[in-house]
Amino acid sequence: MFPERLTKGYRAFLEGRFAVERGRYQTLAGSGQSPSIMVIGCVDSRVSPEVIFDAAPGEILVARNVANLVPRYEPPTTAENDISHQHGTSAALELAVRALQVRHIVVLGHAFCGGIKAFASDDAPLTASDFIGRWMRQIAPAAEAI
Repeated sequence: MFPERLTKGYRAFLEGRFAVERGRYQTLAGSGQSPSIMVIGCVDSRVSPEVIFDAAPGEILVARNVANLVPRYEPPTTAENDISHQHGTSAALELAVRALQVRHIVVLGHAFCGGIKAFASDDAPLTASDFIGRWMRQIAPAAEAI
């Protein structure tokens, strides 16, 4: 069953903000987006870039991942159908810079990050595949330097 909280929130959005800003949404739907700022933020539900920066729809492009990391560049493999190295954050950056021509990229960190805690605690993996552990190992060189 779809959460009632979301249904109520959507109705409130339609009757409130959408009704008030209908023109803005119509313009964005017709002309597309052209934000000048991209924010790379954490998936943490307590840290919402749009709320923190009081941004209106269409003002900032947001990409979120665990611990707001930006992976190092890895060139594509020679196999055209090889999907072993998916790079969602890298793809979002490429879209932002090349297609949307954003001028500013902000990496938004925050306190009490679960991803950073997972890296620092070096506890057993959360799952057999340990996606979090493998993702967070990206910061090992920086962590060793400090």
